[in-house]
Amino acid sequence: MSAVRRRAVAGTGALVLLSMAGAASSAQAADTNPFHCEASAIRLTVAGNALPEPATVGRDNGACADHEALPSVAQSGLEAGALIARTTYDTPSATGTAEGALAHLALNPTGNPLSPGDLFNGLPSLPALPTQSAAASLPPVSIGLPQSLADAVAPLGIPSSISVDLSRAALAQLPTPGALLSADLLRSDATVSCANGAPALSGTSTITNVRLAGQDVPLDGPLTQAITVLGAQSLNPAALDPAQLSILTPLTGATPDQVRQIQAAIAQGLASLPAISLPESVATVSLVPKEQIKTTNSLIQRALHATVTIAGQQVLDAVIGEAEVSAATADGACGQVAAQSAAALQCSDRKLALLDVIRQGRRVKLIGAANRDYVGKRVAIRLRRGNRVVAHALVRKDGSFTTTAPLPSRALIASHTKSNSLRYRAEIGRELSLPLKLVRRLTVSSLTSRSGRVTVKGRVTGPLTTPVSSIRLVRRVSCHKVVLVKRFKPRSDGTFSVTVKAPHGAAAAVYRLATYVREQQSNPRKYPTYTLPRGVALSTR
Repeated sequence: MSAVRRRAVAGTGALVLLSMAGAASSAQAADTNPFHCEASAIRLTVAGNALPEPATVGRDNGACADHEALPSVAQSGLEAGALIARTTYDTPSATGTAEGALAHLALNPTGNPLSPGDLFNGLPSLPALPTQSAAASLPPVSIGLPQSLADAVAPLGIPSSISVDLSRAALAQLPTPGALLSADLLRSDATVSCANGAPALSGTSTITNVRLAGQDVPLDGPLTQAITVLGAQSLNPAALDPAQLSILTPLTGATPDQVRQIQAAIAQGLASLPAISLPESVATVSLVPKEQIKTTNSLIQRALHATVTIAGQQVLDAVIGEAEVSAATADGACGQVAAQSAAALQCSDRKLALLDVIRQGRRVKLIGAANRDYVGKRVAIRLRRGNRVVAHALVRKDGSFTTTAPLPSRALIASHTKSNSLRYRAEIGRELSLPLKLVRRLTVSSLTSRSGRVTVKGRVTGPLTTPVSSIRLVRRVSCHKVVLVKRFKPRSDGTFSVTVKAPHGAAAAVYRLATYVREQQSNPRKYPTYTLPRGVALSTR
């Protein structure tokens, strides 16, 4: 083998160090990612009580994934035409997204003090307005009966003055407050990926037609405004609905005719009472549009953060349209990408490498890396058997690319001879990668680093040799040198898990395993088999 070819092969091992721009290390066939995504349509705190969120996803999930919640809500104090909470993860681009949105909002932060409703799931409704509270706390009034009627009911123990509760009737006279806060659309989007070795976080918000008490308000920045929710009221007692009046004095023993006479006397007495004055209700509304909270590795985007204070009490805190994304750590999820990309190419004169070929259900996942000259270029993946292009991918900013292709037929995979011809190659014009086999007898399912130690898990596919051959774990220390780290035996079913010390002072390491297997159970001859080189970013925790 020529020196150039040896460098190319070694370079393929180095390239495996590439982090897939925020996706899990290519060393792990179980495909997870280090990004977190969550979204909420609306989150309400009413008079200090945090209410259940009607639409949220990702709150209890670790990694970004495809989730969606689209309920409809029409509850006391809140109406919404659409609630949207959505998260996604796109494996080829290694990008997580979150979307929190609410359309056609109408928020009325008032309650009925006499018959409190439920905002969500049995929790207390919004507090009453001062105007409503004043009406609800009106003291009873005494209405004197005509002498003849008083004499007629006196033997029944009914007094000559009747106590009447006006509060319910007064409340019924109050106008219904309109929506204090309304909007056509409140939406936030947030995105997380990796760029140049660091988390790339972005967030945007869309706000259309926000209104306070029906009046359009410009939201170029934070706004605090006093809004009259209910004006001062002057109620005519004579106009109160008799059906809403509550007679507190017992009328036990009175005939139906006598009850009607008493009710008529009450109506006549109310006409002589002065007007009932009730105070106005003024709310102080604070709006923070397009609120963004950002750190090195996390971002929270909120379309609107609203608080409502009435009579010195904060009655409502609403976060509407919230999207949140984050990377596991600022230097853990993406921090090694730039350094790993440089290391990936230093041992090779090739500008293109296919790093891994992984079976995933009925698909084949293909992971690779290219020289920065090819960023944005289209990569073709060719299956050598049949000489067919089976997939395409785009080279991302860090030089990595990922795609999937259909899994070849079971007959091809089951045949040892035919499966050897199932090799994939990446191509950009005349630039070609080395081909990688789909079917391998020795595979790594997980390669992780924690607290100064590296754990490798995988499997040797039988038939195994007799006696079972040892597995050799080696670590590459340069483009031309590897060191033996450990020899160990797999379990009887071929699975294995081995933990070794991580190399001191290194940011990443490349490992490879080798052993012997039988081609067939009936043939005792041993054949060598190898894993692909596997890279891992070394944890310092």
